[in-house]
Amino acid sequence: MSGARMSGARISMQYCLSRHCRTHASGPDRYFDVWSLWYDHSPMQILLFGPVQRAVSAALASRLSSGRLLDIGTGTGRLLERVGQGRPGLALFGLDRSAGMLRAAHQARTQLGLVRAAAETLPFPNESFDVVTTTLSFHHWSDQREALSEVRRVLRPGGAFALADVSIDDLPPWAPRMAAGRMLAHGLPLEVRHRLLEDAGLQMVDERRALHGRWIPLTVAERPSG
Repeated sequence: MSGARMSGARISMQYCLSRHCRTHASGPDRYFDVWSLWYDHSPMQILLFGPVQRAVSAALASRLSSGRLLDIGTGTGRLLERVGQGRPGLALFGLDRSAGMLRAAHQARTQLGLVRAAAETLPFPNESFDVVTTTLSFHHWSDQREALSEVRRVLRPGGAFALADVSIDDLPPWAPRMAAGRMLAHGLPLEVRHRLLEDAGLQMVDERRALHGRWIPLTVAERPSG
C-alpha cells in the first residue's frame, strides 16, 4: 500500500469512527447511514450503480494509469475499487458525508483513503488530484455552484472531472414530472449543468449516456492547463 493510501486509511479511522462523526449527522446523512448496512447488496448495484460506474471507468480509462483520484459521494467505495483494479500506480481517495457509508467502505475496502466531508468544503490542498469523479451524488449537493468551484480548486491543470447524475432531460416531455420519482425530479437540465461547469472554470470535453446508452448523462470536463 502506498504512503498516500496509508495516510488516507488513517484519515478514514479519524473521520468515520470518532464520536464526533457519529453525533453530527444530518437527516439525509442518517438515511444513508442506515442504507449503508445493506448498500453493497442492494439490487440497485446491478440495475443502476454498477452500469453507471462501468461507464465512468470506461470514459476515463486513458487517464487512470497513475496519479490521484478523488470520488465525491463515494458511498462504500465501489467505484474506487472498480477503477483501481489492475492499476497499482493509482492512489484512490473517497469522500462522503455519511459516516455509515464510510465505515462500510473502510471495512470492505481497506486500501482506500476515506474522508468524511461535504463536496462544498473539500479538505484537500489546491491541485491535489488528477481526476475527480462523482456518480449519482450531484443532486444531493446542497450548493452545487460552490462544490464545483471546490472541484476545480483541487484538480491539477489538465485534470478531469467526471459527473454522472440524473437529469430532468431524461424524462420524456409528455410524462408528468412526479412520475420520475424524487431522484430524477431533482436532476438539473443538462443546459444548467453545462453552465455551472463553465462558470466554475471547467471545460466540457465529452458527454455520453452512462446507463444503457440512453439514461444518466455522464459529463467529462477538464480544468484548463493554461
